Formats: sequence, C-alpha cells, structure tokens
Amino acid sequence: MMVGSRTHTLLFSLLLLASLVAESEGRVDLKYRHVYIRNGLGNGIVLRVSCKSDTVGLGTVTLKDNEEFKFQFQTFIFTHTLYHCSFTWGGIERKFVIYDFRRDEKYCHDCYWSIKQDRPCRFNNETQNYDICPFDYK
Repeated sequence: MMVGSRTHTLLFSLLLLASLVAESEGRVDLKYRHVYIRNGLGNGIVLRVSCKSDTVGLGTVTLKDNEEFKFQFQTFIFTHTLYHCSFTWGGIERKFVIYDFRRDEKYCHDCYWSIKQDRPCRFNNETQNYDICPFDYK
C-alpha cells in the first residue's frame, strides 16, 4: 500500500510540473530582477550604455557623471538569462555581461553596478561600497 501511495504522489507531482511548464510555454516564472547601472567614471565623463538580451534590446542611454539607469526583467527556470551591455566613453567601446543567471542569481535580485574606467564593480551590501570588481571588460 505504501508503494502505491508514493507512486501516486510522484505521478501527481510530475503532472503538476508538466501543467506549469505547459501554462508558461516551457518556462516557469521566477522573481523579477532589477539591474542598476551607474556612471562611476568621474571627471565629468559622459557614458553611453546599450544593453540587450538574446530577445530584448533596451536601446541606448547616455549617463552623466553619477547618473543611474535601471532596467528589470523576469527570469525563468528553463532558460539561461544573459544581458550584455556595451559601455562607450572617450571613443572606445567596452563590453560586459551585466547579468548572467548562473553567476548572479543567488547574489543579485537587485544588482547595482558602477561602471569605472578599469572595470565594472558590483555593490557590496556588507561594505556598502562598489568593491566587488572581479570582472574585466571584453
């Protein structure tokens, strides 16, 4: 009797998961993510930002010193969400993956980035500074 009960529970769970997947066309919704990009170049340097995913282009935004740009999106279980950005100042374009689900999902529901001249830096809640800077531009 115990085995039959486990089989029914497993079958019910699989059917529930299948219906969720079918409802969302292969994607089970998760929470919204927010990305904030701040011009941290200093010295009055103007920053042009252009971000996109595989399916969505966000256009180009121009940020003065210390200005911020925000965008949001929803992540899904069966997809690997990536947002690529290009940052242009002084006639040179630099590229960076501003959001990578595999890299950021457990750290970044609200991802705050400061774009600095040598590399982008993520906000550290513990130190209250933009000092998580392990990433370089491409």
